[in-house]
Amino acid sequence: MNLWRRPVVWAAAVLLLSGVGGGAWALGLLPGPGTGACGGSALRITIAAQPEIAPALRGVAERFNVEEHRVAGRCVDARVEPVSPGGYLGDATLRAKTDAWVPESTLWLETAREAGNTSVPEGGTPVAATPVVLATPRPVEAELRDAEVGFGWELLLKDEAGGVPLARYAADPAAGMSGTIAMVAIEQVAEGKAGDAAEALRENAPRRPDESSGGSMTVLADFIGAERFARPLAVTTEQAVVAYNDGHRPNPIVSLMPDEGTLMLDHPYVVTTEDQDRQDAAEAFKAALATRPAHDILHRAGFRAADGTLPAMYADQHGFTEEPPPSLRLPTREEIDEARASWEK
Repeated sequence: MNLWRRPVVWAAAVLLLSGVGGGAWALGLLPGPGTGACGGSALRITIAAQPEIAPALRGVAERFNVEEHRVAGRCVDARVEPVSPGGYLGDATLRAKTDAWVPESTLWLETAREAGNTSVPEGGTPVAATPVVLATPRPVEAELRDAEVGFGWELLLKDEAGGVPLARYAADPAAGMSGTIAMVAIEQVAEGKAGDAAEALRENAPRRPDESSGGSMTVLADFIGAERFARPLAVTTEQAVVAYNDGHRPNPIVSLMPDEGTLMLDHPYVVTTEDQDRQDAAEAFKAALATRPAHDILHRAGFRAADGTLPAMYADQHGFTEEPPPSLRLPTREEIDEARASWEK
């Protein structure tokens, strides 16, 4: 299938032209594994990553480190640290100690540069994609299906659907891109109603200590534990549903793809260090992320490929489609800014 006929990964279509498999190591400019003993101390690099993708990237880093990749005669020791976008942008000391960054969306790169962080490149290489979806416990899904309720974005505007009372949850759009996409989607399918949804969603916004992460897992942690009559319905991602169910097997939640389509988080990888050796090391790790073993680790964790596809084996394992989901219209920058500011009182 022609890539340009597929739904576009969130804010990253042009980046896909460069492919995920670039980097100096892949091009033979850096020595790969197995080319001789390392000398001196290890060359340690730190990759700050969105908390949802950090565990999978750590798995890639473990394999990468065992393979003994070398830069300037030293073995590269890649470390992945979970860092929220807000935490990264708000901590200059952290940024100075970080050699590469993997936020949840390319939009965070723009946000960083607008804030004066010129060490962050304008664009990055998408590592993995995951669509923004709705999620609810399996019994609630059955109730809604029995009531012949459609799974569209307009559910976020309703206190009840088909006689089923709903408690709606999402990340603050200013802190998490899944919340931003939700507000963009509502405005597309019900123009002028985003303010109504914002009022209801703001009421149930996460109140946890880590709420600044804006992460999809934070939303799920709150909405499942809510003690109320209304049935929970959350804006999250496919991958967050997989991660949640891995830790809550007796009580799984279900990923609901909105009828109107969705947009994806693309998790771009950018090298931020100014040190040449560390740049080369960070590029080597980026190249490792393009390998089949790395893709397998990411797919097992519930992530799709950068173009939105998912191998059949993993699609069957997670209950997802192999092809990318239908896409909403890509929003303008003005629409994105309005969505991110929609919860401001």
